[in-house]
Amino acid sequence: MYFARNFSITNLNLTEMNKKLSIVTLLVLSIFFLQCASSKKSMAGFEYTDSVNEIVQGKCYGCHSKDGKSDKAKNALMWDNVPTMTASEQAHIMDEILKVTSERAMPPKGMVERMPDKALTDQEVQVFQKWATDMKKRVSK
Repeated sequence: MYFARNFSITNLNLTEMNKKLSIVTLLVLSIFFLQCASSKKSMAGFEYTDSVNEIVQGKCYGCHSKDGKSDKAKNALMWDNVPTMTASEQAHIMDEILKVTSERAMPPKGMVERMPDKALTDQEVQVFQKWATDMKKRVSK
């Protein structure tokens, strides 16, 4: 009798534990899926066009990437991080791109003097500005 009584109590405790574990698991999975859905929402519509990617790779990425030598440039912008930013952060980056391209502030004059091929052409500035304007509209929806 003692064993049977203890066994049923153990079964009851295991059943309660399984219910609690199921609830905790469900909550954790719900939080995970909500975070995934919100991160997809913030990235919705964001993309690098081939022409923008070509410009970034050829003229920007050398400084604004994890392998860049300038901490100042890396702190200002890391191109690899832009797709995973929130929509408001992406919109801010698009504003910054519009500003620095219209002012011809990027690449910096010192860089262009040392490496003239890194200067943005008028056509590249137009491509960047059109893309930044379109992306800002997309991510701001």
